[in-house]
Amino acid sequence: MAASRALNLKKQLYEDLKDPVYASAYINEAILDGDEAVLKTALADVIRTKGVAAVARKAGINRVTVYKTLKPDTESSFTTMHALLKACDVSLQVQPAKTAREERS
Repeated sequence: MAASRALNLKKQLYEDLKDPVYASAYINEAILDGDEAVLKTALADVIRTKGVAAVARKAGINRVTVYKTLKPDTESSFTTMHALLKACDVSLQVQPAKTAREERS
């Protein structure tokens, strides 16, 4: 029963991740976590919804390289990560961090 529920949640997540706005928010939350493995897992989820081969082709990266890039224990270049994000129709943006005063408000 629990495995079935988990599978349904994963299916729903993949359906939601087809929306670029949802995918962007999902990846942003992973970035805010500050853990590269979490980011790679989130990006892998988004890539799976679009198809690994299609994303690799759009990014101009070998499919095997995509799999290697998303392994938590491998170092990935910014250029490769940026190409994968772009191929998933999301972009990386930077905004000012909240100050301690803003967080207390």
